[in-house]
Amino acid sequence: MRPAQPYPDAMLLRLLATLFAMVTLSAPAVAGEGQGAAPPAPQPGSAQSAPGGQRPGVGVPGAPAAPDHLDLAIGGGVVFAPRPYVGANATVIPIPVISLRYKRLYAEGIRGGVQALRRGTLTGNVFLQANFEGLEADHSAFLEGMDDRSMSADAGAEIVYRARPIGFRAGVLSDVLGRNKGQEVVVQAVTGAPLWSRGFLLASIGPRWLSANRVDYEYGVRESEATPARPAYTGTSSWNWDLTLGATIRIAGKWSLFTLFSREAFGGPIERSPIVEGGAAYSLISSLTYALR
Repeated sequence: MRPAQPYPDAMLLRLLATLFAMVTLSAPAVAGEGQGAAPPAPQPGSAQSAPGGQRPGVGVPGAPAAPDHLDLAIGGGVVFAPRPYVGANATVIPIPVISLRYKRLYAEGIRGGVQALRRGTLTGNVFLQANFEGLEADHSAFLEGMDDRSMSADAGAEIVYRARPIGFRAGVLSDVLGRNKGQEVVVQAVTGAPLWSRGFLLASIGPRWLSANRVDYEYGVRESEATPARPAYTGTSSWNWDLTLGATIRIAGKWSLFTLFSREAFGGPIERSPIVEGGAAYSLISSLTYALR
């Protein structure tokens, strides 16, 4: 396995974004008659739990909580991810985990934003997140001679509908630094179930559309980079399929453990790239956090 690189590639950053989206934006409902919108889910490292006598419901994607007080949790984790490029080995990357929420503002690792809409079971968020897209030539010998793709940042907006047993989330991302000049659109169905009294399980599935600019930037081969074994390739827009399975467990006191498995099935325009090996990318991430307040 390769040591951690200075900048993880786009697939790893999408995984981290998925982690924070699932943990921060997915919430179990609280069963009970006469209730309105469901309260927020316990965050990584949070000591929150369902109110006494009430049971977390099933499969309700939520949104960042809007507490009047400051919620802060810190911790660390590790990402294990086989790279999708020809000849590239799996990568193990240690990561810090920071969760901060105050009123409508939130910051979760590589992502920060504001909850712009909160109306019953419908919420809307706008955010900015880091995006270290592309590859590094030293990921494998097969990629030698290719230019590294520079990191960037994405602005995004999303709408989240909370319902049982299945909720939905739809969002859009766009490069704001002009590096790849690309966009993404994601639609997910999200469900979940309580994990006894110590946590909950989450699952989501749905399509992800990547624009031609984004696909070409991450998986294309420029004319100047072409070799007999690596012909020039221009990427076009692609529909991928995302599947994620996650679990949050309150270990003891203010300590919490979060684990997430992710599978991204590539569409034809990515799968046909001469630098891509296999039809999907798999990743596993696990983190341990402590709630400071």
